[in-house]
Amino acid sequence: MTITSLEMIIRVVLAAALGAALGAEREFQHKTAGLRTHTLVAAGAALFTVAGAAATGEASTQGIGVTRVAAQVVTGIGFIGAGGMIRSGFTMSGITTAATLWFAAAVGVAAGFGFYLVAVVALVVALISMIGFAPIRPLMRRGSVHAVEIRYHGGHGTLTPLFETINAIGAQVHRISMIEDGGLRTMTCEIVGIGADDLNSLIAALRSRDEVIAVTVGT
Repeated sequence: MTITSLEMIIRVVLAAALGAALGAEREFQHKTAGLRTHTLVAAGAALFTVAGAAATGEASTQGIGVTRVAAQVVTGIGFIGAGGMIRSGFTMSGITTAATLWFAAAVGVAAGFGFYLVAVVALVVALISMIGFAPIRPLMRRGSVHAVEIRYHGGHGTLTPLFETINAIGAQVHRISMIEDGGLRTMTCEIVGIGADDLNSLIAALRSRDEVIAVTVGT
């Protein structure tokens, strides 16, 4: 069975639409890899798949040439996913986005092979897990997450003791943001997995530094 040009176009367009739906969630979360990136990844994966099928004359999943193309897609997407992850201090952010990029490629391959229903259902499952689990995560972490805001004069190595202490007690830093205005820096982060005593000691140590203007702790 030979894939027609129309069917190839349909598969690529469907993959693009599914990738866009996945990327929309990342876009709403203000992630770097959002709507456009996921759309291109899914459509590109489908294009590689259907092009490989057309070139080898094999439209089924039994074709060795086609499966090799799909395997190369999986390998290639690893580089894009790695680019979506950022190391901040002792923690890694962007892992979910890297996973959604990998999943977008998988959806694209499925659409490229002609598994339309499987691709659509897989996307629904992914969106449910990403959107549906979002309200649950804060409840699971409640009591162990502390929002900390540090305002200080830059250039004094203020963050080094913070990260060293957090790493020593086995806690993690999430959602780091930094704002600098006229030599003054304001860092906001979430500290996860730290007890009240350790948190108080950490805050006291930060407040004792001459360059630190204020340290605010929330929950």
